[in-house]
Amino acid sequence: MPILPIPSPAVPKTIPSYPQAYNSIVSRSRAAMGSAGGGNGLVIMVANGVDGVCAGRMMTTLLTSDSIPHRMFPVEGYAELEERTQDLEADNELHTLIFLSLGAILPISSHFLSRFNPNVHVHVLDSHRPWNLENLFGGGLEGRERVWIWGDDDVGRRAFEKERRAFEALEYEPEDSDSSDSDSDDDLPRPESSDDDSSNDDNELVDDEDGGSPRPRRRRRLDADGQPKPLSRAKKARYAQKIHRYYTAGTHYGQSVAGTVYMLASALGREDNDLLWLAILGLTHQYISSRIKRDNYDILHSLYLDEVARLNPPAPPPPSAVGSAAASSSSPNPDDHSIRPSEELRFTLYRHWNLYDSMYHSGYVASKMGIWREKGKGRLQGMLAKMGFSLTQCHQAYANMDISLKRQLSHRMDSIAPEYGLVELTYPSFTRTYGFRSLPLSAADAVEGIGALLEAAVGVRLEVEIEGGKGGGEWFGGSRIWALGGLGWSGKDENKEALEAAALAAAGGEEEEENGGEKKKKDEKAWEKCFWASFDALKPGGDVTLLHSSLPLCMALQRAIIRQGSSLIDKNKVVPLKWFRLAAITEGPDMALFINPSTLSRLALWMVDALRDRLAAQGGSDQQRRTKSLPVVVACLDERVGTYVVVGVTGAPEFGDVRKNKFGLAFQDAALESGAGARHDRFDTSIVEVKKEDLSAFMEALQLSATERMS
Repeated sequence: MPILPIPSPAVPKTIPSYPQAYNSIVSRSRAAMGSAGGGNGLVIMVANGVDGVCAGRMMTTLLTSDSIPHRMFPVEGYAELEERTQDLEADNELHTLIFLSLGAILPISSHFLSRFNPNVHVHVLDSHRPWNLENLFGGGLEGRERVWIWGDDDVGRRAFEKERRAFEALEYEPEDSDSSDSDSDDDLPRPESSDDDSSNDDNELVDDEDGGSPRPRRRRRLDADGQPKPLSRAKKARYAQKIHRYYTAGTHYGQSVAGTVYMLASALGREDNDLLWLAILGLTHQYISSRIKRDNYDILHSLYLDEVARLNPPAPPPPSAVGSAAASSSSPNPDDHSIRPSEELRFTLYRHWNLYDSMYHSGYVASKMGIWREKGKGRLQGMLAKMGFSLTQCHQAYANMDISLKRQLSHRMDSIAPEYGLVELTYPSFTRTYGFRSLPLSAADAVEGIGALLEAAVGVRLEVEIEGGKGGGEWFGGSRIWALGGLGWSGKDENKEALEAAALAAAGGEEEEENGGEKKKKDEKAWEKCFWASFDALKPGGDVTLLHSSLPLCMALQRAIIRQGSSLIDKNKVVPLKWFRLAAITEGPDMALFINPSTLSRLALWMVDALRDRLAAQGGSDQQRRTKSLPVVVACLDERVGTYVVVGVTGAPEFGDVRKNKFGLAFQDAALESGAGARHDRFDTSIVEVKKEDLSAFMEALQLSATERMS
């Protein structure tokens, strides 16, 4: 199967890369368009997530510029993917299937290709790891190369050499059923360092079929009759153990899918600011959601920094200002949609909120100050006072603050904040201007807005503050009910249906039983409306009306997360176990929000940061360090269907450290051992749905499973 390397001058022209794969998609589409009724055979499946939305917008932009007809379907999980796949089985026009932000762990050739017509090719662009080794090293159906893996730095550079050797031996070499543990020296146990069989077996470079990249492939051992030498039981067990370790090491993330598509656009010579901005959003989302380490972020940030400088040269001064002092100053330009480097403060939406609330609702500040307690709030107010910022100024909208205070903000933070343990307040990022249409948006602001639309654009009842208003409720003009059709607040006739649906979702189970099936069907499709809302918010051309209107929604979500997290900690509902901390949400006004796995995961991430330095156990330094790095498992009751949504998030002893997530297999083991009714339907394996009556047994089994998986 072709494994596509990142486009680079170092890659030989004979080895296919992203441009060749894309040109194959285009040529196959145009060939189908030339035949009768074959012009709609390109299908794109996009996972429901920020990275997927950005990548979907980018890919459709490239295809549209080439006049290639295509269909795009958002998919939330495996059930939705299976439903879409079944619909495509009878589609004789289908010739190309593109997976965006999904498919890495799925056995593509054995599960999908056999269900489609023989001409279908599948392209996989996914940041989820680990890869399914069948996709990397398995053979195509009937010898044809029909699965294209769009790799990154962790594919195609001998990073999987031992796994490849083990996979091919187990897959293709016959087993010696008569061999015993004392037949040969090869059967004796060996330490891990000697797992490499290169000393016993010759290696040779073998070109992949259809012009694929050359890779070292082990020459099969032959017996006297020229037949492959059987694989001994001990060696088979050793290879199986190698594969087992690979799959059980934990889930993690590679290069963002939006970054992969931008590299394609760059290799095709079609890069522009719109595509670059979406790639930056994909990277920023990975970083602020703790999917990649700071070192990996810095490497990719430096690459995008060069792209920003190349595509956004400094604007020339107006002719009247040449040679004057005004030439050195930047004046507003209504047509300026440029991207500029910036240092981003770790305060949530502070440019569009007020300084106090943005700091209060920041996970980083919470972890250092413990703002859920009065003492922590006092420390925050004391720090602002020491900086010379009055609470009156800090509670004003940031845009209305004294301009001298805004100019001194970064400098005073750098000088005062370290005294309160805030030593990593900034990180390098980017900001984009939109002329006179909107205030500049940082990459983090845009990611938060897109994420809010994906989680709560429709289907939930949520109050948002009107810009310039604070508190006051519905009647006094301070807040309004969020409604997508009204761009943030209700009051129009077309929003009536959306508001009624939101009220029903918030009511949670008050409908009559005969209407339950219809209500569930409506709720199941609410996420799809959220996806298309976020997709529309990323329209090229600088229209940010929808994206800007999502910022109050994001603030409301962040308030709910802090409110719920603080309540769990204050009421001592966070139970520290040996290998993780456990919290369950069984009541409260925000339960309709937290049955969304994305929102629940954000709450779990906030709790990891908040608890890192606040619930360390008494004892020695080793135990204290282990307690600080405990993962967090959060469960939220969905009263409508009688299940708990459960997410597991890894912990780390230091802020910004990222560890592999082992909850996926631990959840599977716990469900199997306890016999609990559980459903693994998300592409993120650390999310599971458990029946209400089985949660206790599931958690008991999870403790035992975690002992094996996480020790």
